[in-house]
Amino acid sequence: MRWLAAIEEDRRTYALKLLLVAAVYYGAAKLGLSLAFMNSSISAVWPPTGIALVAIVFWGYRVWPGIALGALLANSWTGIPFYSTIGITIGNTGEALVAAFLLREVADFRPSLERVRDVIALLVFGAILSTMVSASIGVASLIAAGNVSSGEIWTSWRTWWLGDAGGDLLVAPAIMVAITHWPYRRAPGRALEALVLAVALSGVSFFVFYDKVPRAFLVFPFMIWAALRFWQPGAVGASLIVAAFAIPLTANDHGSFSGLNLDQRLQLAQTFLGVASMSALVLAAVMTERQRIEGAARYISETLQKGLLPSNLPEIPGVETAVDSRPAGEGELVGGDFYDWFESGFQSWDVMLGDIGGKGPAAARTTALARYTLRADAVHEDRPSRILELLNGAIMRQAPGETCTVAYSRIAPRRDGRVAVTLSIAGNPLPLVVRAGGVVEELGGAGTLLGAVPNPLLSDYRADLEPGDAVLLYTDGLTDAYAPDRILSQEELAAALQRTAGGNATEIAAQMQDVALDGRDRDPRDDITILVLRVPETV
Repeated sequence: MRWLAAIEEDRRTYALKLLLVAAVYYGAAKLGLSLAFMNSSISAVWPPTGIALVAIVFWGYRVWPGIALGALLANSWTGIPFYSTIGITIGNTGEALVAAFLLREVADFRPSLERVRDVIALLVFGAILSTMVSASIGVASLIAAGNVSSGEIWTSWRTWWLGDAGGDLLVAPAIMVAITHWPYRRAPGRALEALVLAVALSGVSFFVFYDKVPRAFLVFPFMIWAALRFWQPGAVGASLIVAAFAIPLTANDHGSFSGLNLDQRLQLAQTFLGVASMSALVLAAVMTERQRIEGAARYISETLQKGLLPSNLPEIPGVETAVDSRPAGEGELVGGDFYDWFESGFQSWDVMLGDIGGKGPAAARTTALARYTLRADAVHEDRPSRILELLNGAIMRQAPGETCTVAYSRIAPRRDGRVAVTLSIAGNPLPLVVRAGGVVEELGGAGTLLGAVPNPLLSDYRADLEPGDAVLLYTDGLTDAYAPDRILSQEELAAALQRTAGGNATEIAAQMQDVALDGRDRDPRDDITILVLRVPETV
Protein backbone atom coordinates (compact mmCIF):
# COMPACT_ATOMS: atom_id res chain seq x y z
CA MET A 1 0.00 0.00 0.00
CA ARG A 2 3.01 2.27 0.08
CA TRP A 3 2.55 3.18 -3.56
CA LEU A 4 -1.00 4.36 -2.82
CA ALA A 5 0.30 6.56 0.00
CA ALA A 6 3.00 7.95 -2.30
CA ILE A 7 0.40 8.78 -4.95
CA GLU A 8 -1.81 10.45 -2.37
CA GLU A 9 1.10 12.47 -1.03
CA ASP A 10 2.02 13.52 -4.57
CA ARG A 11 -1.54 14.66 -5.16
CA ARG A 12 -1.56 16.73 -1.98
CA THR A 13 1.77 18.31 -2.90
CA TYR A 14 0.51 19.09 -6.39
CA ALA A 15 -2.69 20.63 -5.02
CA LEU A 16 -0.74 22.78 -2.57
CA LYS A 17 1.50 24.00 -5.40
CA LEU A 18 -1.53 24.98 -7.47
CA LEU A 19 -3.11 26.84 -4.57
CA LEU A 20 0.16 28.61 -3.77
CA VAL A 21 0.68 29.69 -7.39
CA ALA A 22 -2.93 30.89 -7.63
CA ALA A 23 -2.75 32.83 -4.37
CA VAL A 24 0.56 34.53 -5.15
CA TYR A 25 -0.55 35.28 -8.71
CA TYR A 26 -3.82 36.76 -7.47
CA GLY A 27 -2.11 38.96 -4.86
CA ALA A 28 0.45 40.26 -7.36
CA ALA A 29 -2.31 40.85 -9.92
CA LYS A 30 -4.33 42.96 -7.48
CA LEU A 31 -1.23 45.07 -6.90
CA GLY A 32 -0.74 45.54 -10.63
CA LEU A 33 -4.40 46.36 -11.31
CA SER A 34 -4.36 48.98 -8.56
CA LEU A 35 -2.01 50.97 -10.78
CA ALA A 36 -4.19 50.64 -13.90
CA PHE A 37 -5.30 53.97 -15.36
CA MET A 38 -6.14 53.63 -19.02
CA ASN A 39 -8.31 50.55 -18.49
CA SER A 40 -9.31 48.57 -15.41
CA SER A 41 -7.72 45.46 -16.95
CA ILE A 42 -4.55 47.02 -18.36
CA SER A 43 -1.62 48.07 -16.19
CA ALA A 44 1.89 49.18 -17.06
CA VAL A 45 3.08 47.20 -14.02
CA TRP A 46 2.21 43.48 -14.05
CA PRO A 47 4.26 41.36 -11.57
CA PRO A 48 2.21 38.13 -12.08
CA THR A 49 3.97 37.52 -15.40
CA GLY A 50 7.25 36.89 -13.62
CA ILE A 51 5.59 34.75 -10.95
CA ALA A 52 3.90 32.55 -13.55
CA LEU A 53 7.13 32.08 -15.49
CA VAL A 54 9.09 31.12 -12.37
CA ALA A 55 6.41 28.61 -11.33
CA ILE A 56 6.62 26.73 -14.63
CA VAL A 57 10.42 26.93 -14.88
CA PHE A 58 10.85 25.32 -11.45
CA TRP A 59 7.75 23.13 -11.15
CA GLY A 60 6.98 22.25 -14.74
CA TYR A 61 4.10 22.78 -17.14
CA ARG A 62 1.65 20.92 -14.92
CA VAL A 63 1.19 23.94 -12.63
CA TRP A 64 -0.61 25.88 -15.37
CA PRO A 65 -4.03 25.40 -13.68
CA GLY A 66 -2.75 27.45 -10.70
CA ILE A 67 -1.81 30.28 -13.06
CA ALA A 68 -5.17 30.07 -14.80
CA LEU A 69 -7.04 30.11 -11.47
CA GLY A 70 -5.10 33.13 -10.23
CA ALA A 71 -5.64 35.02 -13.48
CA LEU A 72 -9.35 34.14 -13.52
CA LEU A 73 -9.89 35.36 -9.97
CA ALA A 74 -7.87 38.54 -10.50
CA ASN A 75 -9.78 39.57 -13.63
CA SER A 76 -13.23 38.56 -12.37
CA TRP A 77 -13.53 41.81 -10.38
CA THR A 78 -12.60 44.27 -13.11
CA GLY A 79 -16.13 44.74 -14.45
CA ILE A 80 -15.61 43.12 -17.86
CA PRO A 81 -17.82 40.36 -19.33
CA PHE A 82 -17.06 36.79 -18.32
CA TYR A 83 -16.02 35.76 -21.84
CA SER A 84 -13.43 38.57 -21.83
CA THR A 85 -12.19 37.34 -18.46
CA ILE A 86 -11.80 33.85 -19.95
CA GLY A 87 -9.89 35.28 -22.91
CA ILE A 88 -7.52 37.23 -20.64
CA THR A 89 -7.02 34.11 -18.51
CA ILE A 90 -6.12 32.07 -21.59
CA GLY A 91 -3.69 34.78 -22.69
CA ASN A 92 -2.00 35.03 -19.30
CA THR A 93 -1.66 31.26 -18.98
CA GLY A 94 -0.55 30.78 -22.57
CA GLU A 95 2.05 33.50 -22.18
CA ALA A 96 3.72 31.67 -19.28
CA LEU A 97 3.62 28.32 -21.10
CA VAL A 98 5.13 29.78 -24.28
CA ALA A 99 7.87 31.58 -22.35
CA ALA A 100 8.79 28.47 -20.37
CA PHE A 101 8.78 26.31 -23.50
CA LEU A 102 11.07 28.68 -25.41
CA LEU A 103 13.43 29.01 -22.47
CA ARG A 104 13.59 25.33 -21.56
CA GLU A 105 13.43 23.68 -24.98
CA VAL A 106 15.04 26.25 -27.28
CA ALA A 107 17.47 28.21 -25.11
CA ASP A 108 18.55 25.48 -22.64
CA PHE A 109 17.82 28.09 -19.99
CA ARG A 110 19.38 27.99 -16.50
CA PRO A 111 17.49 30.04 -13.90
CA SER A 112 20.70 30.91 -12.03
CA LEU A 113 21.33 33.49 -14.80
CA GLU A 114 25.08 32.92 -14.54
CA ARG A 115 25.53 32.91 -18.30
CA VAL A 116 25.05 35.90 -20.60
CA ARG A 117 23.04 33.67 -22.94
CA ASP A 118 20.51 33.01 -20.15
CA VAL A 119 19.99 36.72 -19.54
CA ILE A 120 19.56 37.35 -23.27
CA ALA A 121 17.16 34.39 -23.54
CA LEU A 122 15.06 35.75 -20.67
CA LEU A 123 14.93 39.13 -22.40
CA VAL A 124 14.08 37.82 -25.87
CA PHE A 125 11.89 34.78 -25.16
CA GLY A 126 10.43 35.88 -21.85
CA ALA A 127 10.07 39.65 -21.95
CA ILE A 128 9.72 40.36 -25.67
CA LEU A 129 8.18 37.41 -27.53
CA SER A 130 5.99 35.49 -25.07
CA THR A 131 4.40 38.66 -23.66
CA MET A 132 2.98 39.36 -27.11
CA VAL A 133 0.69 36.37 -26.57
CA SER A 134 -1.00 37.82 -23.51
CA ALA A 135 -1.09 41.35 -24.90
CA SER A 136 -2.66 40.26 -28.18
CA ILE A 137 -5.26 37.90 -26.71
CA GLY A 138 -6.04 40.23 -23.82
CA VAL A 139 -6.56 43.34 -25.95
CA ALA A 140 -8.62 41.33 -28.43
CA SER A 141 -10.84 40.16 -25.56
CA LEU A 142 -11.36 43.75 -24.39
CA ILE A 143 -12.16 44.90 -27.95
CA ALA A 144 -14.78 42.18 -28.16
CA ALA A 145 -16.30 43.45 -24.93
CA GLY A 146 -16.24 47.06 -26.12
CA ASN A 147 -13.77 48.13 -23.42
CA VAL A 148 -11.12 49.21 -25.95
CA SER A 149 -11.98 51.39 -28.95
CA SER A 150 -10.31 51.13 -32.33
CA GLY A 151 -8.24 54.25 -31.64
CA GLU A 152 -6.86 52.80 -28.42
CA ILE A 153 -5.70 49.42 -29.76
CA TRP A 154 -2.03 50.25 -30.21
CA THR A 155 -1.74 52.20 -26.97
CA SER A 156 -3.53 49.48 -25.02
CA TRP A 157 -1.46 46.70 -26.58
CA ARG A 158 1.81 48.54 -25.90
CA THR A 159 0.89 49.23 -22.28
CA TRP A 160 -0.12 45.61 -21.72
CA TRP A 161 3.03 44.29 -23.38
CA LEU A 162 5.34 46.60 -21.40
CA GLY A 163 3.63 45.71 -18.14
CA ASP A 164 4.08 41.99 -18.75
CA ALA A 165 7.66 42.49 -19.94
CA GLY A 166 8.43 44.32 -16.71
CA GLY A 167 7.27 41.31 -14.72
CA ASP A 168 9.66 39.06 -16.62
CA LEU A 169 12.55 41.50 -16.32
CA LEU A 170 12.16 42.44 -12.64
CA VAL A 171 10.15 39.87 -10.73
CA ALA A 172 11.23 36.66 -12.47
CA PRO A 173 15.01 37.25 -12.14
CA ALA A 174 14.64 38.24 -8.49
CA ILE A 175 12.83 35.00 -7.59
CA MET A 176 15.10 32.81 -9.73
CA VAL A 177 18.28 34.24 -8.24
CA ALA A 178 16.86 34.10 -4.70
CA ILE A 179 16.23 30.37 -5.12
CA THR A 180 19.35 29.31 -7.03
CA HIS A 181 22.03 31.40 -5.28
CA TRP A 182 21.21 30.76 -1.63
CA PRO A 183 23.08 31.27 0.73
CA TYR A 184 24.71 34.09 -1.31
CA ARG A 185 28.32 33.47 -0.26
CA ARG A 186 30.05 33.01 -3.60
CA ALA A 187 30.40 36.66 -4.59
CA PRO A 188 33.39 38.64 -3.26
CA GLY A 189 31.25 41.33 -1.56
CA ARG A 190 30.50 41.04 2.15
CA ALA A 191 27.60 42.00 4.44
CA LEU A 192 28.86 45.43 5.54
CA GLU A 193 29.59 46.46 1.97
CA ALA A 194 26.12 45.26 0.94
CA LEU A 195 24.53 47.37 3.67
CA VAL A 196 26.47 50.47 2.62
CA LEU A 197 25.53 49.87 -1.01
CA ALA A 198 21.84 49.37 -0.21
CA VAL A 199 21.67 52.57 1.85
CA ALA A 200 23.53 54.59 -0.80
CA LEU A 201 21.38 53.24 -3.64
CA SER A 202 18.19 53.90 -1.67
CA GLY A 203 19.20 57.50 -1.07
CA VAL A 204 20.13 58.09 -4.69
CA SER A 205 16.95 56.40 -5.94
CA PHE A 206 14.76 58.56 -3.73
CA PHE A 207 16.56 61.69 -4.90
CA VAL A 208 16.37 60.70 -8.57
CA PHE A 209 12.71 59.69 -8.61
CA TYR A 210 11.46 62.49 -6.36
CA ASP A 211 13.15 65.45 -7.99
CA LYS A 212 11.59 66.33 -11.36
CA VAL A 213 14.96 67.11 -12.93
CA PRO A 214 15.88 64.10 -15.13
CA ARG A 215 18.71 62.34 -13.29
CA ALA A 216 17.75 58.67 -13.54
CA PHE A 217 21.19 57.77 -14.89
CA LEU A 218 22.68 58.39 -11.43
CA VAL A 219 21.57 54.93 -10.27
CA PHE A 220 23.75 53.14 -12.81
CA PRO A 221 27.11 53.45 -10.98
CA PHE A 222 25.53 51.84 -7.92
CA MET A 223 23.95 49.06 -9.97
CA ILE A 224 27.31 48.41 -11.60
CA TRP A 225 28.87 48.27 -8.14
CA ALA A 226 26.22 45.75 -7.08
CA ALA A 227 26.77 43.54 -10.14
CA LEU A 228 30.57 43.61 -9.88
CA ARG A 229 30.77 42.85 -6.17
CA PHE A 230 27.65 40.78 -5.52
CA TRP A 231 26.97 39.25 -8.95
CA GLN A 232 23.40 38.04 -9.63
CA PRO A 233 22.05 38.63 -6.09
CA GLY A 234 23.47 42.14 -6.19
CA ALA A 235 22.04 42.84 -9.63
CA VAL A 236 18.49 41.78 -8.78
CA GLY A 237 18.67 43.33 -5.31
CA ALA A 238 19.73 46.67 -6.75
CA SER A 239 16.98 46.48 -9.38
CA LEU A 240 14.35 45.86 -6.71
CA ILE A 241 15.63 48.78 -4.60
CA VAL A 242 15.41 51.13 -7.58
CA ALA A 243 11.96 49.77 -8.50
CA ALA A 244 10.73 50.24 -4.92
CA PHE A 245 11.31 53.98 -5.29
CA ALA A 246 10.72 54.44 -9.02
CA ILE A 247 7.25 52.89 -9.30
CA PRO A 248 5.41 54.53 -6.35
CA LEU A 249 7.07 57.93 -6.81
CA THR A 250 6.42 57.88 -10.56
CA ALA A 251 2.81 56.82 -9.92
CA ASN A 252 2.45 59.91 -7.71
CA ASP A 253 3.84 62.16 -10.46
CA HIS A 254 7.33 62.66 -9.02
CA GLY A 255 10.72 62.28 -10.60
CA SER A 256 12.14 62.13 -14.09
CA PHE A 257 8.94 60.83 -15.72
CA SER A 258 6.45 63.26 -14.18
CA GLY A 259 4.08 65.46 -16.16
CA LEU A 260 2.39 62.64 -18.13
CA ASN A 261 -0.66 60.51 -17.41
CA LEU A 262 -0.24 57.53 -15.08
CA ASP A 263 0.09 54.81 -17.71
CA GLN A 264 2.59 56.82 -19.72
CA ARG A 265 4.67 57.57 -16.63
CA LEU A 266 4.66 53.93 -15.56
CA GLN A 267 5.53 52.79 -19.08
CA LEU A 268 8.62 54.97 -19.04
CA ALA A 269 9.54 53.83 -15.53
CA GLN A 270 9.10 50.16 -16.48
CA THR A 271 11.20 50.62 -19.60
CA PHE A 272 13.96 52.29 -17.59
CA LEU A 273 13.86 49.57 -14.94
CA GLY A 274 13.94 46.83 -17.55
CA VAL A 275 16.99 48.29 -19.26
CA ALA A 276 18.76 48.87 -15.94
CA SER A 277 17.92 45.38 -14.66
CA MET A 278 19.10 43.62 -17.81
CA SER A 279 22.30 45.68 -17.91
CA ALA A 280 23.13 44.72 -14.34
CA LEU A 281 22.32 41.05 -14.96
CA VAL A 282 24.47 40.94 -18.10
CA LEU A 283 27.38 42.45 -16.18
CA ALA A 284 26.87 39.97 -13.34
CA ALA A 285 26.78 37.10 -15.85
CA VAL A 286 30.03 38.32 -17.39
CA MET A 287 31.62 38.31 -13.93
CA THR A 288 30.44 34.78 -13.09
CA GLU A 289 31.45 33.47 -16.51
CA ARG A 290 34.89 34.99 -16.01
CA GLN A 291 35.11 33.41 -12.55
CA ARG A 292 34.07 30.05 -13.98
CA ILE A 293 36.68 30.29 -16.76
CA GLU A 294 39.39 31.25 -14.29
CA GLY A 295 38.39 28.35 -12.07
CA ALA A 296 38.56 25.94 -15.00
CA ALA A 297 41.95 27.32 -16.04
CA ARG A 298 43.21 26.98 -12.48
CA TYR A 299 41.99 23.38 -12.32
CA ILE A 300 43.65 22.55 -15.64
CA SER A 301 46.87 24.22 -14.50
CA GLU A 302 46.91 22.30 -11.24
CA THR A 303 46.17 19.03 -13.04
CA LEU A 304 48.92 19.65 -15.58
CA GLN A 305 51.37 20.62 -12.87
CA LYS A 306 50.64 17.45 -10.93
CA GLY A 307 51.18 15.44 -14.09
CA LEU A 308 54.47 17.16 -14.89
CA LEU A 309 55.97 16.75 -11.42
CA PRO A 310 56.71 13.35 -9.86
CA SER A 311 54.04 12.23 -7.43
CA ASN A 312 56.27 9.75 -5.59
CA LEU A 313 60.03 10.21 -5.49
CA PRO A 314 62.17 7.16 -4.65
CA GLU A 315 64.60 7.04 -1.76
CA ILE A 316 68.29 7.36 -2.63
CA PRO A 317 70.40 4.88 -0.62
CA GLY A 318 72.80 6.69 1.68
CA VAL A 319 71.37 10.17 0.94
CA GLU A 320 68.67 12.21 2.68
CA THR A 321 66.41 14.10 0.26
CA ALA A 322 63.88 16.91 0.66
CA VAL A 323 61.93 19.11 -1.74
CA ASP A 324 60.04 22.28 -0.86
CA SER A 325 58.23 23.88 -3.81
CA ARG A 326 56.03 26.96 -3.57
CA PRO A 327 54.29 28.13 -6.76
CA ALA A 328 53.80 31.80 -7.53
CA GLY A 329 50.54 33.62 -6.79
CA GLU A 330 47.19 31.84 -6.89
CA GLY A 331 45.81 31.40 -10.38
CA GLU A 332 49.20 31.41 -12.12
CA LEU A 333 49.28 29.35 -15.29
CA VAL A 334 51.20 26.10 -15.33
CA GLY A 335 54.91 26.29 -15.99
CA GLY A 336 57.71 27.47 -13.76
CA ASP A 337 59.88 25.07 -11.81
CA PHE A 338 60.34 21.34 -12.20
CA TYR A 339 62.40 18.69 -10.45
CA ASP A 340 62.99 14.94 -10.57
CA TRP A 341 65.40 12.19 -9.55
CA PHE A 342 65.76 8.59 -10.61
CA GLU A 343 68.25 5.73 -10.76
CA SER A 344 70.26 6.26 -13.93
CA GLY A 345 71.58 2.74 -14.50
CA PHE A 346 75.25 3.53 -13.81
CA GLN A 347 75.03 2.51 -10.13
CA SER A 348 74.19 6.12 -9.46
CA TRP A 349 71.28 8.49 -9.21
CA ASP A 350 70.48 11.52 -11.38
CA VAL A 351 68.97 14.57 -9.71
CA MET A 352 67.63 17.50 -11.72
CA LEU A 353 66.05 20.86 -10.93
CA GLY A 354 65.07 23.51 -13.46
CA ASP A 355 63.03 26.56 -14.32
CA ILE A 356 61.07 27.07 -17.53
CA GLY A 357 61.21 30.58 -18.97
CA GLY A 358 57.50 31.23 -19.29
CA LYS A 359 53.99 30.22 -18.29
CA GLY A 360 51.00 28.55 -19.85
CA PRO A 361 50.66 25.73 -22.41
CA ALA A 362 54.01 26.43 -24.10
CA ALA A 363 55.81 26.22 -20.77
CA ALA A 364 53.94 23.00 -19.94
CA ARG A 365 55.14 21.53 -23.22
CA THR A 366 58.74 22.52 -22.47
CA THR A 367 58.50 21.13 -18.94
CA ALA A 368 57.33 17.76 -20.25
CA LEU A 369 59.97 17.81 -22.98
CA ALA A 370 62.74 18.61 -20.48
CA ARG A 371 61.78 16.02 -17.92
CA TYR A 372 61.32 13.11 -20.30
CA THR A 373 64.27 13.99 -22.54
CA LEU A 374 66.58 14.08 -19.53
CA ARG A 375 65.29 10.72 -18.33
CA ALA A 376 65.69 9.13 -21.76
CA ASP A 377 69.21 10.45 -22.41
CA ALA A 378 70.43 9.60 -18.91
CA VAL A 379 70.16 5.90 -19.76
CA HIS A 380 72.99 5.98 -22.32
CA GLU A 381 75.03 9.07 -21.38
CA ASP A 382 77.41 9.24 -18.44
CA ARG A 383 78.20 12.99 -18.47
CA PRO A 384 75.59 15.49 -17.19
CA SER A 385 76.90 18.16 -19.61
CA ARG A 386 76.25 15.84 -22.56
CA ILE A 387 72.72 15.12 -21.31
CA LEU A 388 72.04 18.86 -21.14
CA GLU A 389 73.45 19.33 -24.66
CA LEU A 390 70.95 16.77 -25.96
CA LEU A 391 68.12 18.56 -24.16
CA ASN A 392 69.24 21.84 -25.71
CA GLY A 393 68.99 20.30 -29.16
CA ALA A 394 65.55 18.91 -28.42
CA ILE A 395 64.29 22.34 -27.27
CA MET A 396 65.75 24.06 -30.35
CA ARG A 397 63.97 21.55 -32.60
CA GLN A 398 60.66 20.98 -30.83
CA ALA A 399 60.08 24.15 -28.81
CA PRO A 400 61.87 27.00 -30.61
CA GLY A 401 61.77 30.24 -28.68
CA GLU A 402 61.42 28.51 -25.30
CA THR A 403 64.26 28.44 -22.78
CA CYS A 404 64.98 26.75 -19.48
CA THR A 405 67.65 26.60 -16.81
CA VAL A 406 68.75 23.30 -15.31
CA ALA A 407 71.02 22.08 -12.53
CA TYR A 408 71.76 18.44 -13.31
CA SER A 409 73.80 16.21 -11.03
CA ARG A 410 74.75 12.55 -10.93
CA ILE A 411 75.44 11.27 -7.46
CA ALA A 412 77.10 7.99 -6.55
CA PRO A 413 76.99 6.84 -2.90
CA ARG A 414 80.14 5.01 -1.78
CA ARG A 415 80.66 2.26 0.73
CA ASP A 416 82.72 4.52 3.00
CA GLY A 417 79.72 6.83 3.52
CA ARG A 418 80.88 9.55 1.15
CA VAL A 419 78.97 10.58 -2.00
CA ALA A 420 80.59 11.48 -5.33
CA VAL A 421 78.83 14.26 -7.25
CA THR A 422 79.18 15.13 -10.94
CA LEU A 423 77.37 18.37 -11.70
CA SER A 424 76.56 20.49 -14.76
CA ILE A 425 74.80 23.84 -14.68
CA ALA A 426 72.82 25.37 -17.58
CA GLY A 427 71.90 28.91 -16.57
CA ASN A 428 70.64 27.87 -13.13
CA PRO A 429 71.97 29.43 -9.91
CA LEU A 430 75.00 27.53 -8.65
CA PRO A 431 74.23 25.00 -5.92
CA LEU A 432 75.60 25.60 -2.44
CA VAL A 433 77.08 22.98 -0.14
CA VAL A 434 77.18 23.40 3.61
CA ARG A 435 79.88 21.25 5.12
CA ALA A 436 79.44 19.45 8.42
CA GLY A 437 81.60 22.08 10.08
CA GLY A 438 79.45 24.97 8.80
CA VAL A 439 81.56 26.10 5.83
CA VAL A 440 79.43 27.09 2.79
CA GLU A 441 80.81 26.69 -0.76
CA GLU A 442 79.50 27.05 -4.30
CA LEU A 443 79.51 23.97 -6.50
CA GLY A 444 80.09 23.96 -10.23
CA GLY A 445 80.50 26.69 -12.79
CA ALA A 446 78.02 28.81 -14.71
CA GLY A 447 76.76 27.54 -18.06
CA THR A 448 74.49 28.76 -20.84
CA LEU A 449 70.74 28.40 -20.41
CA LEU A 450 69.15 25.89 -22.74
CA GLY A 451 67.19 26.82 -25.85
CA ALA A 452 69.05 30.10 -26.41
CA VAL A 453 71.95 29.04 -28.69
CA PRO A 454 72.74 25.88 -30.68
CA ASN A 455 76.02 25.19 -28.87
CA PRO A 456 75.72 26.12 -25.19
CA LEU A 457 78.78 26.35 -22.97
CA LEU A 458 78.45 23.48 -20.51
CA SER A 459 80.95 21.65 -18.34
CA ASP A 460 81.07 18.97 -15.66
CA TYR A 461 82.18 19.62 -12.11
CA ARG A 462 83.11 16.88 -9.66
CA ALA A 463 83.08 17.00 -5.88
CA ASP A 464 82.86 14.71 -2.87
CA LEU A 465 80.34 15.05 -0.06
CA GLU A 466 81.40 13.92 3.38
CA PRO A 467 79.01 12.66 6.07
CA GLY A 468 77.10 15.66 7.46
CA ASP A 469 77.48 17.70 4.23
CA ALA A 470 74.36 18.97 2.49
CA VAL A 471 73.82 20.38 -1.03
CA LEU A 472 71.19 23.03 -1.74
CA LEU A 473 69.84 23.20 -5.31
CA TYR A 474 67.38 26.00 -5.96
CA THR A 475 65.75 28.08 -8.66
CA ASP A 476 66.17 31.84 -8.88
CA GLY A 477 62.79 32.33 -7.22
CA LEU A 478 64.54 31.71 -3.91
CA THR A 479 66.56 34.91 -4.23
CA ASP A 480 64.28 37.22 -6.23
CA ALA A 481 60.74 36.05 -5.43
CA TYR A 482 59.88 39.58 -4.30
CA ALA A 483 62.06 41.54 -6.71
CA PRO A 484 62.47 44.43 -7.15
CA ASP A 485 61.20 45.24 -3.63
CA ARG A 486 63.53 42.72 -2.03
CA ILE A 487 66.33 40.55 -3.40
CA LEU A 488 68.07 37.92 -1.27
CA SER A 489 71.82 38.34 -1.87
CA GLN A 490 74.22 35.43 -2.19
CA GLU A 491 75.85 36.48 1.08
CA GLU A 492 72.49 36.40 2.90
CA LEU A 493 71.69 33.05 1.33
CA ALA A 494 75.05 31.58 2.35
CA ALA A 495 74.71 32.91 5.90
CA ALA A 496 71.23 31.41 6.20
CA LEU A 497 72.46 28.07 4.89
CA GLN A 498 75.38 28.12 7.32
CA ARG A 499 72.92 28.34 10.21
CA THR A 500 71.31 25.07 9.08
CA ALA A 501 74.52 23.05 9.47
CA GLY A 502 73.80 19.84 11.33
CA GLY A 503 70.10 19.77 10.47
CA ASN A 504 68.53 17.05 8.38
CA ALA A 505 67.44 17.60 4.76
CA THR A 506 63.82 18.43 5.61
CA GLU A 507 64.82 20.98 8.24
CA ILE A 508 67.28 22.66 5.89
CA ALA A 509 64.65 22.97 3.11
CA ALA A 510 62.06 24.42 5.50
CA GLN A 511 64.49 26.94 7.00
CA MET A 512 65.64 28.14 3.58
CA GLN A 513 62.05 28.58 2.47
CA ASP A 514 61.38 30.68 5.58
CA VAL A 515 64.37 32.88 4.73
CA ALA A 516 63.00 33.49 1.24
CA LEU A 517 59.47 34.28 2.43
CA ASP A 518 60.76 36.59 5.20
CA GLY A 519 57.49 36.23 7.11
CA ARG A 520 55.44 37.79 4.29
CA ASP A 521 51.82 36.83 3.69
CA ARG A 522 51.64 37.90 0.05
CA ASP A 523 52.40 35.45 -2.72
CA PRO A 524 55.83 35.56 -4.39
CA ARG A 525 56.11 36.81 -7.95
CA ASP A 526 58.12 33.74 -8.98
CA ASP A 527 58.06 30.05 -8.13
CA ILE A 528 60.37 28.95 -5.34
CA THR A 529 61.78 25.42 -5.44
CA ILE A 530 64.40 24.05 -3.06
CA LEU A 531 65.96 20.60 -3.31
CA VAL A 532 68.29 19.39 -0.58
CA LEU A 533 70.61 16.36 -0.71
CA ARG A 534 72.37 15.49 2.53
CA VAL A 535 74.81 12.76 3.46
CA PRO A 536 73.87 11.50 6.94
CA GLU A 537 76.52 11.19 9.60
CA THR A 538 77.93 7.72 10.16
CA VAL A 539 76.98 6.03 13.42
